[in-house]
Amino acid sequence: MKTVLKLICITLFIISCNKEEEIKETCVVDNPIEELFWLKQIKTGLEQSASASKAEIYEYTYKQQRVFSVNSCVGCSDSKTDIYNCAGNVMCEFGGIAGLNTCPDFDTEATNKKLLWKNHNQPIIDKDIYDCTTTDNYTITDVVLNGNILKITITFSGCSADSDRIYVVDSGEILETSPPQRLLKLEFLKEESCLAQFTRELEFDINNLQISSINELVLSIEGWNNDIIYQY
Repeated sequence: MKTVLKLICITLFIISCNKEEEIKETCVVDNPIEELFWLKQIKTGLEQSASASKAEIYEYTYKQQRVFSVNSCVGCSDSKTDIYNCAGNVMCEFGGIAGLNTCPDFDTEATNKKLLWKNHNQPIIDKDIYDCTTTDNYTITDVVLNGNILKITITFSGCSADSDRIYVVDSGEILETSPPQRLLKLEFLKEESCLAQFTRELEFDINNLQISSINELVLSIEGWNNDIIYQY
């Protein structure tokens, strides 16, 4: 009997190891939002949804593996976020009507946060993403603020005018100048080596940068020498 139990334990251990290796192998991708079939399906479903809700997909490192968070209703009172591993299995659940929190250590243990996709053009306010955002693959040629709409014109090289990821990220820090100042970066990700030159005008709704107690901010955009006065 002991021999049988030992064989069962060994078999279960081997199966568990094989599953872990399969998940690790699945995660060896450069662009998970396109190369992981299940994650691409989720993104496509959110893009085609009739709902006007804001949705976001992030990548993290958690428990020594790549994981992906999906929030299909950012800012909603009953918003629910699911954390998936590379195989598309749900590891953690947060929020929802039931107020779930199945991974209480996620906020402290998850690292390497990276925005993969969102369906809205508002800035992301996040210090970790701000610190990791690169700005060396384009040149800002013009910045115009019209009401809440920030227009940034850039030139860049590549094989096409398309991009893999575009967003403005705010450092989350309010500098105590007069008026107060916010620090911004633009990430325009292109994983191409072509040398053709392109120009694009990008638009962002920045009303989520407003501070309720004041009506004026200075916006400092990395790569642009002139500060922008934002009055609201």
